[in-house]
Amino acid sequence: MTKINFRFPQILVFSLTFIVVSFTQPAQPQQPPNNNSNSTKIRFIQPTLEKEPENRGAPGDRQGAGTRGDCPNVSKPLTALVPLIPRTLSLKQQTTTDKPLSKFVLGLTTAEYPTFWFYVPYQIKDIDVVKFVVLDENNNSITKEPLLINLSRTPGVISVRVPTTEKPLEIGKYYHWYFLIDCKSQTSSEESEDIAVEGLVQRIEPNPDLVRRLGTATPQERVALYAQAGIWEDALTLLSELRLAKPKDTALASDWQDLLKSVGLEDVASETITQCCTPIQDLRTQVTF
Repeated sequence: MTKINFRFPQILVFSLTFIVVSFTQPAQPQQPPNNNSNSTKIRFIQPTLEKEPENRGAPGDRQGAGTRGDCPNVSKPLTALVPLIPRTLSLKQQTTTDKPLSKFVLGLTTAEYPTFWFYVPYQIKDIDVVKFVVLDENNNSITKEPLLINLSRTPGVISVRVPTTEKPLEIGKYYHWYFLIDCKSQTSSEESEDIAVEGLVQRIEPNPDLVRRLGTATPQERVALYAQAGIWEDALTLLSELRLAKPKDTALASDWQDLLKSVGLEDVASETITQCCTPIQDLRTQVTF
């Protein structure tokens, strides 16, 4: 059985030692407005966080980077479909010489096993290995191994769901995820660097009013409710599923454009959503750092 040497890129190694505070209070999304009319554009509203993740190790960019990668040049980079949440700076933080991140990559979810979305700009023929891992606040992977992802079609927007055979996300805790691509080597050198994106996810408990309104809403209204409440992962996943089921629905296509534009992702809003991806769970990897 072939063993795959799983490496995090050098630019991310420092992140594997990041410290995340254990929060007993989850983020509190804003109360969604009462207007659920389908004539209103779907817009993501920034959530109000009880406490923010620490600056150390918190990702501040949702686009891929790699200095020695073998991936071909592309017009649009590998991109995680996640909001950039502005950090609220205290007076002490504003005056410190160690400048904190002004924004961090974070998506909220109500799901135990959330789905993550990415724009992959590379052709299948150029990709060697795709890996996905989620770390808890103690830097332990919640999966038995980093997941190997089998892409069925790219370029395009793809999804990766944490398998239900793994540990579920706990309410109120921040988790750090990584999505990494090894492209096929174009040289004789075996040394190359992954192209990677990373971010944070937090599972929250929806408030009773939101639960009540979701229970009587149509699927499109539920997308709007999640977005207005700041629950990004659920809004994006539900809207993606609706679009895959009805790819010619112009109203859903417009909602998709509006949602992505509301978080500054208009560059990839026109990209095709592909029906993939499948974690390769029968392969075992050797993890080295």
